[in-house]
Parts: sequence; C-alpha cells; structure tokens
Amino acid sequence: MGRSIWRSLAANVTLTVGIVLGVKAADALMWDAQKYDMMKEQIEIDYWKKYGEPTEIEGQLQKSTIKDGEFYITYLKDKAPEKQLDQVYKLH
Repeated sequence: MGRSIWRSLAANVTLTVGIVLGVKAADALMWDAQKYDMMKEQIEIDYWKKYGEPTEIEGQLQKSTIKDGEFYITYLKDKAPEKQLDQVYKLH
C-alpha cells in the first residue's frame, strides 16, 4: 500500500513552502541595492545610445552610481513630478 492522500498532500505542501521560503531567503541575503542601481543606469545609457535620445521631453541630471562624482542625463526619473502636472507633451 502507498501513502494516504493526506500524507502525500502534507509532503507536497511542506516541499512547496520550503522552496518558496528558501528562494525568498536567498534573495534577501544576496540583494545589493547599489549593484541594482548601477545595472539600471547602465541599461538606460545603453538604450539611449542604441535608439537615440528622446526629443519630446527634457532630461534630468542624475548622479551616477557607476562613476563617482559624475552625472548622466536620465529621461526616466523626474525629480519633482508633482510640479510638472501642468506640462503637456504634444507630438507634432
């Protein structure tokens, strides 16, 4: 005879919970916010190099996390979005 349905269900639930908690714990231990910001910055810079910078919106200066003491132009982050509610972008 094999296991009962309840014993199999308990084993599967325990395995699933263990895997989920293990992945969450590994993610929490390996998280590095500075590396994440560096990666986002590099992806944005590479994207604008490949496809060209937008002409409809103005860029904002953002402090670089890759190179100390330098700035780069970002089009994705607004420093004061609450002040730009009146600004309307018109495509010609």
